[in-house]
Amino acid sequence: MLVHKPRPPIMSIQTEEKIKKHIEDTLSFFPSAEERELIQRAFDLAHKAHAPQKRESGEPYIIHPVEAALTLAQMKMDAQTVAAALLHDVVDDTPVTLKEVRAEFGEDVAFLVDGVSKLGKIKYRGVERHAENLRKMLIAMAQDVRVILIKFADRLHNIKTLSALPQRKRERIALETLEIYAPIAMRLGVSELAKQLEDLAFPYVYPEQYKYVKEESNYRLRDGEKYLKKLLPVIRKELAKENIKPLKTEIRAKHYYSLWRKLERNSYNWSRIHDLIAVRIIVESVEECYKTLGVVHKLWKPLPGRIKDYIALPKPNGYQSLHTTVFCLDGKITEIQIRTREMQEEAEYGIAAHWRYKKGGSTKNLDDKYKWVSQLQDWKKDASPTEEFLNNLKIDVFGDRIFVFTPKGDVFDLPQGATPVDLAYTVHSDVGDRCAGAIANGKMVALNYELQNGDVLEIITSKNKTPSQAWLGFVKTRTAKNRIRKWFREQNKEQSLENGRDLVGNEVKSLTGKNWNTLGGEIKKEMLKRFSMNSEDELFIAVGQGDISLSRVMHTIVDKEEEEKNKEDFKKPQKPSGAVPVAVAGISGLQTHIAQCCNPVKPEEIAAYITVDKGASVHKINCPNLRQLKRSEKILPAYWLDMEGAVPVSLELLVLNRIGMLQDISRVVATLNINILGVKADSEEDEESENKGAVRMRAKFQINNLAQLKTLIEKLKTIDGVINVNRG
Repeated sequence: MLVHKPRPPIMSIQTEEKIKKHIEDTLSFFPSAEERELIQRAFDLAHKAHAPQKRESGEPYIIHPVEAALTLAQMKMDAQTVAAALLHDVVDDTPVTLKEVRAEFGEDVAFLVDGVSKLGKIKYRGVERHAENLRKMLIAMAQDVRVILIKFADRLHNIKTLSALPQRKRERIALETLEIYAPIAMRLGVSELAKQLEDLAFPYVYPEQYKYVKEESNYRLRDGEKYLKKLLPVIRKELAKENIKPLKTEIRAKHYYSLWRKLERNSYNWSRIHDLIAVRIIVESVEECYKTLGVVHKLWKPLPGRIKDYIALPKPNGYQSLHTTVFCLDGKITEIQIRTREMQEEAEYGIAAHWRYKKGGSTKNLDDKYKWVSQLQDWKKDASPTEEFLNNLKIDVFGDRIFVFTPKGDVFDLPQGATPVDLAYTVHSDVGDRCAGAIANGKMVALNYELQNGDVLEIITSKNKTPSQAWLGFVKTRTAKNRIRKWFREQNKEQSLENGRDLVGNEVKSLTGKNWNTLGGEIKKEMLKRFSMNSEDELFIAVGQGDISLSRVMHTIVDKEEEEKNKEDFKKPQKPSGAVPVAVAGISGLQTHIAQCCNPVKPEEIAAYITVDKGASVHKINCPNLRQLKRSEKILPAYWLDMEGAVPVSLELLVLNRIGMLQDISRVVATLNINILGVKADSEEDEESENKGAVRMRAKFQINNLAQLKTLIEKLKTIDGVINVNRG
């Protein structure tokens, strides 16, 4: 039994009543005495463990896990998930250990608590910088989808209480919510929660746009509600004539964030927004859905091309419904949505609803529409660079989707721009490897043909056919790319092993003066661990095939050697006078300076060029000037030291020539606690320039890290009259 007994919480009667009511509401979703007892025990432990703690809002900490648990209970998740939500912070924030949670609540609850705890350690600083952490989040989701659902509930309450946090932290959490959590929730079909996350984050990230959309839509919403309230009785009366008794007819208003995104796509033309407010009709069966659609079209004429059948062709996240846009009373254009109760649940809770029906969180039971979740497990082995990983993610998970049919009527969900080869590998790796041709809608098409939504595609195979390297130039899906590469790896493994061994050996010799065989065991062990390899040969093959870049291998060696050296010397590298906080492989005491041609900023990958006076000029790893030097012996790996200190960064701003512009820029910079080192401005005199009469400003700032630079650029772009901002 657990023995931790912190002092009882001191809280107001109102807060105690609120917590009591939330727990009662949570328990009401569970008729089983055993389930209720599990949740009650989890609450009792969490209540005691968090007793001394308060949130930054001043509320007792226990409010947070209780709110998260209630959200999951409302989604009708199982008792283990709700119990894990109550306990999701105890391991990190209280003396309670994971071992104690496992002993008291079982392996299932402990696994979920541990999964959420690991996700909590991911600190967001922008998608591009933290692709590796995003990869871990998706893999955790693949192991048990309930982990990410608990994290969604955790984030929902956190973002409801953002106002209590400092401004910079509010903006960071809100931006992370918009860029990571909401898109994943939407892709999983948990749309109601995703839209709540978006609307709560919206005012912190885009305050002006939020204010505009809210103010402009409010009076339209009021008028729309009055109009649709007159419409509902007409619809009910006509449905009754056809013996259709709808379970519910309701009015649905579009969420602010999705409304803003749609306005952006339509150049802020409000007349093109037909679903600002819509009628939703819930009926008993699929048959009644189509009957209801017929009744609506008998009443009012539909707009051409605005009838969408998401029942026959669901959206990639599983969403099903009939949508039609019609000319209603007084000629007003109105969207009407028709679906069953099950479709409504799936539309709101997506994979959570699916999980309940399947009675198990394992990804093995997932329907075809969620198979991509289980495929994320493969990403554990994905050694592709960050940029490629992000591109794969955007295509395979968040990109626009199309539906393609086989002649037998099977439906495949593919990313937009997919080709016959993508479909072939989606069907089976053998079909992909032997793909010789394709017939789309009865006509032969090239293998690089971009499939269109609704295409009927037949794959032609041949026993003598093998994959082509050219396919890698046009396939879209990660599955196709990986299987093509795998085929070539299998054919050329011995050659790749030899090439990789030579490449690594020569580079190690050049960089350190040592042979690979004489490198320390700890360095090799770290290397295999970092790249998830089981043997040196496996590492050499990956390098030889180009799956792991040579520079990544060398960086690992340099990092580990420096770490070992520091252990021996027990000295932290000091920043030399007039130098920047950069260490250069194999050389100490160098005077270093930032190269003005590319202005690298921590944590961008860097290299050092040894100058004539034995100083070091620090460049981005992909700097064009550095590339021209190719494999010069004067270029050495370098990395940022973990120490305080800003570096100078130049930005070029194209702005309108107006009074107060410099003052507005200075105000934004001051709010971010950034120093301006200098400003120079020139008019845009080129007669051919579309920005003639504007001013081009070149400003130099002291920047601490890449996250601060990104925030600065984003803030500068929001200033009225700023046309563009680029790195100088």
